[in-house]
Amino acid sequence: MTDYVRKQVRQFLKDKSKREARIKYKGPKMNAAYQWYRLRNPVRMLFTAAIVEITRKLPPCEFKNHLLRMIGVKIGKDVTICPDVIIDWLFPDLIEIDDGALIGAGAIIASHSILIDEFRLGRVKIGKQVMMASWVANEPPTTIGDRAIIGLFTYINKDVPADSFVVGIPMQVKKDMKGLGYLKEFNQGLKRAR
Repeated sequence: MTDYVRKQVRQFLKDKSKREARIKYKGPKMNAAYQWYRLRNPVRMLFTAAIVEITRKLPPCEFKNHLLRMIGVKIGKDVTICPDVIIDWLFPDLIEIDDGALIGAGAIIASHSILIDEFRLGRVKIGKQVMMASWVANEPPTTIGDRAIIGLFTYINKDVPADSFVVGIPMQVKKDMKGLGYLKEFNQGLKRAR
């Protein structure tokens, strides 16, 4: 008998058009977390966990970004990932961080969650020039729009609109910055410099 969990995970990973997969747990244990190894090969998970732990202690640098790309995270150019950022160790390949994003220390970027009776996988996209403060966490699937600002200790439980300031547990949009021209002058200066 084929493992229905691994089969559904493979189907989800192949179909890039799907944002989320919810797989009901029908196993013999009292909670799904006891059988996390059914989601991914445990040897692969150990390798990705080791890379994530190494990158947590590195300062923001291109070497750190290269290590994260090696385990499947899609990272654009000029991305800054501060120390102690936790990247999902089971499904780092579901995470995409676009050009110029800044991820604050202690942030958690999750692309899976395990409940008592369910495994959840979700794609996470962090847009261009997103500024994410320290100790921010997300619930997958999540799309954070370009130039959004995420405040300190925010729990992202839904998509974040582009050019917005969000904060809180759960997150709330506090300000729409579209009309303010946030980063407009800065980006024009970048174009002139190139």
